[in-house]
Amino acid sequence: MTAPSDSQLRPRPLALDGSPALLLGPDGRTGVILIEDWGYEGLCARRSMRLLAELLARDGYPVLRFDLPGMGGSVIAPEAVIGIDMLDAALDAAIEALQRETGAEQIVLAGLGLGTLLAGRRMARNRQGIGALVLMAPLLSGRLYLREAQIRGAMIAERTRITPELPDGAAMSVAGLVLSEGLSRDIRAASLGEAAIPCACPVLCLPRPGRTGEEDFAAALLANSTGAASIPFAGYDELVTDPTLSTPPLAELAAIGTWVCQTLPSAPSPAAASHAGNSARSPVPGPALLTGNGFREEVVTLGRRSTLVGTWCEPKEHARRGRTILFLTAGGTPRTGWGMATRETARDLAQQGIASLRLDVSDIGDSAAAPGALEPVHYSARQQEDVADALAFLETRSTGEIIATGACSGAYLALRGAIADPRIKGAVCINLQRFLWDPRENIGDLLRFDHGDTADYARKLFDPARIKKLLKGEVPVFALIGFLIRRAFNRFERASAPYAMGLTTSSRLRRQISNDLTTLERRGQSVDLIYSESDPGLPFLAQTLGARGKDASKYSNLRLTFLDATDHNLTPISARTTVRDTLLQYALADIAG
Repeated sequence: MTAPSDSQLRPRPLALDGSPALLLGPDGRTGVILIEDWGYEGLCARRSMRLLAELLARDGYPVLRFDLPGMGGSVIAPEAVIGIDMLDAALDAAIEALQRETGAEQIVLAGLGLGTLLAGRRMARNRQGIGALVLMAPLLSGRLYLREAQIRGAMIAERTRITPELPDGAAMSVAGLVLSEGLSRDIRAASLGEAAIPCACPVLCLPRPGRTGEEDFAAALLANSTGAASIPFAGYDELVTDPTLSTPPLAELAAIGTWVCQTLPSAPSPAAASHAGNSARSPVPGPALLTGNGFREEVVTLGRRSTLVGTWCEPKEHARRGRTILFLTAGGTPRTGWGMATRETARDLAQQGIASLRLDVSDIGDSAAAPGALEPVHYSARQQEDVADALAFLETRSTGEIIATGACSGAYLALRGAIADPRIKGAVCINLQRFLWDPRENIGDLLRFDHGDTADYARKLFDPARIKKLLKGEVPVFALIGFLIRRAFNRFERASAPYAMGLTTSSRLRRQISNDLTTLERRGQSVDLIYSESDPGLPFLAQTLGARGKDASKYSNLRLTFLDATDHNLTPISARTTVRDTLLQYALADIAG
C-alpha cells in the first residue's frame, strides 16, 4: 500500500455523541479504534495512545481515538455517567464513524484497562465488523480494578495531602477524577473472560508481569485459539506513574504495530477504490462541534504543520465579551487539565461570555512532536513556536486581546510568551517553577529526581525494597547522587546571584529576568503569580523577588497570591475557583490601566 501522505498523518477532529474524536491516517479496508482507560490511568496514557495511533497510521491504517463519556473533552460530567451502557454506546458510535469516514470493513479494537472490557462487551453483543482485538492490561475483575483505583487514589491523596472531594453521584475520586456510582456499580459486576472472545477472532493480549490472573488469561487464549498471541506488558507501571513522568512503552507499541500488520495487513478500502482514487472522506469536513450547558466547543488543529490539537470554547447563547484566555498545558498533563480543572474552568468562563483555547503543546497529549524536537519537550525553546501558532489561530477567530495562563511549565510558557509577544496582554502563572530557564539544567534529571520530594526519594534508597532494586540495577543511584551534588552547588551559586555583579550565570539570569519584568511593566502587560503554600517553585520566586515575593511591589503590573491547603496541581475545588475568578477578573478588566 502507498505510504500515507503528510496530510493524512494530520489528525482530523470529529464530533460523536457528546464526545470528541480524532481520526488519523489514510482510508483503508482495516481500521483501528483505540479505547482509553478510565480516569488517572487514561490521563497518564494519553500521549502513549497518540504515539500508537501515529505508528499504525504510518503503516497505512485509519486510526480513531475518542473520549469516553465523562472523560477528556466529553460534554458529560463524570458523575453524570449513569452506567457502562453509556460507554458501550460511545464505542458503537466510534465504530460507525470510522466505517463511515474511511470505508473500513473490519475494525481492530485496541483497549487499555477498562477499554479492554468495552472491547469484550462489544464482541459479546455485536461481532459484526470486528476483525481483531488488542487487550492491554486486560480488565478481568471489576472488583479488583476498582480496588486498584482506590489504592492509587489513596496514594496520590497521601502524597499531595489533599482529601478527595466527592460531588453528588460520585463513588470515588482519584487525583480529582471522579467515578460515578452507576459506572462503579457496573464495573464491579463485570469481568472479561476468554469465553467471551470467539476462537476464530485474532487477539493479542498484553498481561502485566506478575499479575497471575492476566498471565493465566493470556495462556488460556493461546491454548484455545490459533490466532492468539501474547507479549508481557513490561512497561505498564512506568506508563501510569504520573502524567509528566509517564514513559511510553515503545517496545510494546512497536510489537502491537507489527502484530496488526501481520494479522490484518493494511489495504485500500473498496469505497476509496470505487471513487477512482478519491478519498471516501468528505472533501471539506465540517467542524467538530459539541454543545453543553452554556458553552459550545470545537476541537481544532492548528500550527505551521497542522499537528497541534486544541479545544476552542465559547458562549453558546450570547455574544463573546472581554479578552480571550489561552490555556497552555502543564507538564505532561493534556489540555483537560489535572482533574479536568482546565476543561471545567473554560466552560465556566464561557457561561460568563469569555472564549478560550485549550492547547496541547507539541508532544503533549494529542499534539504530535515537532520534527527534530528534543525529549522531554518541557522548557524547550521550540515550545514558544506553539504559543506563536496559537496566537495566529486566535487572530483568525477575531479574539482581540489575549490572557495566557498555565501551571508549572505551562506558566513558564505563558510568561515567556508574554515577554516575546505583546499581543498577550496578561499572564496568569500558577506555581511557576522558573522565570527563565538555566541552560545548565537538565530537564530529564529534574523530572526523574526533582519531580517531588528529592530528599524523601534519597531516604527511600536505603529501605530494603530500594536496596533490592539497587542491587538489580533498577535505581539510578549514581545519577541521583550526581544530581544532588549539582543541585547543591547551583543553589549556592543562585543564592549569591544578587552580589555577583553579573560575573556568574545565575547573576546574569537574574538581570535578564529583571529586564524582562520591566519590559512587561512598560508595555502594560499584567503578571499574576499564584503559588501554593510550600510549592517547589517558591525558592525560585525568592531568588527573583525575595522571600515570598516581598520585592514584587517594585513592579506595578505584578500581583502575588498564595493559596492555603492545596497542592502543586491545585486539586481542591476552592483553589481552582480562585484561578477561575482571577482569569474572569483579567478577562473583563482594563489591564493597561
